[in-house]
Amino acid sequence: MREAWKNFKLCVLAAACVLLLGVGVSTEASEPAPAQVQKLEQIGGNISSVKISWNAVIEDNIRYKVELSETIGFSSMRSEIAKGPETTFAGLSAGKDYYVRVSAFNYKTNVYGKPSKTLKVVTAPEGSSTQDFRQTDAGTASITLKWNKNQRANAYQLEYYKSGDGNNRKIIRLEDVRTYTVKRLARETEYTFRLYPVRKSASGYRAVSGTYSAIYGRPVPGKVTGLTAVFSSPSDTKLNLSWNKREHADCYQYQIYTASRKKDKKLLTGKIGINGSSQSLSDNKLQKAQFLKVRIRGGVNLSSGTKYGVWSGWLYFSKQPEISIKNVRGGQKLNWKKVPGADSYTVKISQEKRSGYKKVQTVSRTSITVAKCGKSALRSGKTYYYTVVANKKAGKKTYHGSKTHCYSLVYR
Repeated sequence: MREAWKNFKLCVLAAACVLLLGVGVSTEASEPAPAQVQKLEQIGGNISSVKISWNAVIEDNIRYKVELSETIGFSSMRSEIAKGPETTFAGLSAGKDYYVRVSAFNYKTNVYGKPSKTLKVVTAPEGSSTQDFRQTDAGTASITLKWNKNQRANAYQLEYYKSGDGNNRKIIRLEDVRTYTVKRLARETEYTFRLYPVRKSASGYRAVSGTYSAIYGRPVPGKVTGLTAVFSSPSDTKLNLSWNKREHADCYQYQIYTASRKKDKKLLTGKIGINGSSQSLSDNKLQKAQFLKVRIRGGVNLSSGTKYGVWSGWLYFSKQPEISIKNVRGGQKLNWKKVPGADSYTVKISQEKRSGYKKVQTVSRTSITVAKCGKSALRSGKTYYYTVVANKKAGKKTYHGSKTHCYSLVYR
């Protein structure tokens, strides 16, 4: 009986050993899986590649399996093994969405952790000349730009700088828009604009194209100054305009009105298609001697037409009236026709054709008898030269007509 009990205890002990050995083997085969990869993000990309990174898994013997697919279900995919917490996929198509996920694994036991959350990544779109990048409007310190959609872009990046100063660029990150107005620009300054198409991911990463569309743009010119208007002779139908040139104007527009005492009427209007500082205008409507007023403004040519700046102030002017002179007792009598719109006439005399003119009198009538040249009486046999200039008061300023021509007669 004792022998049997002894054999029973040995059998129980052997069974226990076998059980313990079995448990030990099972524990060794159940190596814990690595932690799940966190904070997967896109950190780079161009038209053919994407670069991603993630938080490193701080465990021994870790590698990463990175999978990329065109579908969120990863029905077909590319995969790479990365030693560290970032990698780049190349050879991709431009302007497309892709999906990536990363799994950490122990390269010695080949045990994989749970895949990371899926991240949508993007490649940059290619630039296209079909975007028709153009300037459509302008203010004194603003420029409005417009473009057509790039079919692979869902956002855009605009860069601009003063032309010739590319080291001082400003960048504006735009969403999926087709127009934008750049404000607070330097007045009368040309700018260079570059438009880059962008593919933006759901996480906010912006893959910017390496190619762009570029144009020059300008605000509207400032107010024109220094305007003058002169007829070369009383019978001339050619009006000579001049002004101070605006640096970045493409053209100018002018308006000429009659300046009567009753109601002003539009006489001429037109466009000067160059950025100059003078222009001659010929028209039969300028044949009559009368007071007129002119103003001018600079403009820039846009794809939508011409946009002009503010008008200059009105400049009042007229031809000289033609004078008839005859010798009378005690002097020479001058007569001229009335200049419509004139308030008065200034008569001057000289013994020289081109210089030395002295004021005789300013009168409101259209005739005068001149007995002296300066303080000296007229002398028989001497030639005297005369100019008559029409005057007009507008506001607080008095304007004078042309004074380029003189009339003469020998005194007898």
